[in-house]
Amino acid sequence: MNTKSSLESPTPTTDASEVFDVRIIPGREKHARIFQRWYDLPVGKSFVLLNDHDPVPLYYQFQAQFPEAYSWVYLQEGPEEFRVRITKTAAVTPPPPRQPGSVPVASKGNAPTANAMTLEVDARGLEPPEPLVRILAALETLPAGHQLRAWTDREPCHLFGEARQRGFNHDCRAQPDGSWITLLTRA
Repeated sequence: MNTKSSLESPTPTTDASEVFDVRIIPGREKHARIFQRWYDLPVGKSFVLLNDHDPVPLYYQFQAQFPEAYSWVYLQEGPEEFRVRITKTAAVTPPPPRQPGSVPVASKGNAPTANAMTLEVDARGLEPPEPLVRILAALETLPAGHQLRAWTDREPCHLFGEARQRGFNHDCRAQPDGSWITLLTRA
């Protein structure tokens, strides 16, 4: 069952080894590391997520990507700590590993649509100004009739003016995992 539920009653004893404390993980890495921990679980097993805020955006990401493959049960709801038992209830295939700067295999969610004439730059995991530099370099060499899809960890607001000056329009959308996809087309 994948229903977001309130506190279990009675609260089960939690083994310290099953607690995954994500409070010190940088924000741009947090969801990927949580999903990796979940992918690594055998079906029927769980871990307890420990966070300093309500991880409801993560819940919605699970709901969108794996609606029948997990359960989510709050064990503690604030005010300073949130504990959620996340259980894998069905087998799933994890996406292939991604290196910073690599091109993603596929997109999901509300990403702008792409076609065979779309080139991609995956700048997630890179520190500024490297994402902007890579995207602008790709725009400079973009063949006529092609579009560029750029993946970033945050909204690339510095890109928009630069792209306009180079004759490109943009469509930028947030993704459920907190990343952004920007589709750039010639004006």
